[in-house]
Amino acid sequence: MSLPQRPWFETEDYETYIARSGFDDATADFIRHMAEHGYALVDLGDEARGLCDRASADAERYFQRHGVHRVQDAWYRSQAIRKLAAWPKVRELLRAAYGRDPFPFQTLNFLAGSQQPLHTDTVHFSSLPERFMCGVWIALEDVHDDAGPLIYHPGSHKLPIMTMRDAGVNHAPPTPDDYVQSFVPRFAERISASGLPEHRALVKKGWAFVWAANLAHGGAAIARPGATRKSLVVHCYFEDCLYYTPMTSDEASGHYDLRVPANARTGGWTWPQRDGKRARVRIKRVLGKLVRDVLRVPYAH
Repeated sequence: MSLPQRPWFETEDYETYIARSGFDDATADFIRHMAEHGYALVDLGDEARGLCDRASADAERYFQRHGVHRVQDAWYRSQAIRKLAAWPKVRELLRAAYGRDPFPFQTLNFLAGSQQPLHTDTVHFSSLPERFMCGVWIALEDVHDDAGPLIYHPGSHKLPIMTMRDAGVNHAPPTPDDYVQSFVPRFAERISASGLPEHRALVKKGWAFVWAANLAHGGAAIARPGATRKSLVVHCYFEDCLYYTPMTSDEASGHYDLRVPANARTGGWTWPQRDGKRARVRIKRVLGKLVRDVLRVPYAH
């Protein structure tokens, strides 16, 4: 059977797909919730809850440094984080909903709420075919309303993908200032005009909030000073795709800055390919992966 060119839950035929696939009720409900709302909640189970404290402890030393708000790719040094990132139940559900096998390519640990402006992951990570990317937000402790919870707009995944060019940035490559000054306000205007309601993810420890690549999400303001919101974000790509960075690409002209993403499940990397054919990647990207493989040091931002 050929791989789908669009995630199954994002097609008009997802009910037919569910019916012919013979999924159990829980998997069918997951696919339907992703289709209708762009996200779904998953209880990872007691074994995963037991790993949450270990994952938090493994990341804690990085937060002792002044000014560190998040730790990227701590899975390199933490077995607990790596296990949660590659949790089998999540893999099975994603494979069912997308029709392709997922792999975790990045982890982010947070001690407190991110307070990030509203955005979608499609401006930071993307793929060809498009939308074969998702986020998995795992609560390492119970999340409270005053601790800067994740905010999101159900149904926003159905809106057109906004690129930097759509946001009015017509030079290449865009800069981080372009993102802040152009994309963030334009995207906020789009979501406001859509009339889609804002929700807050008050997730319990050991549960995962899974979202589609184009779901609008961000971080609420922290209302209680010193409040923690210990969490692990896992970004996933899917098999047999081209993986690229939109911020340094120009989709309109067909120029894609291809990535060679890590695979936290295997410990190696996944070469970008499409229809079984490997893509050519800039030597700078390959050398960067070789250096990361040797150092295997998390980034503390």
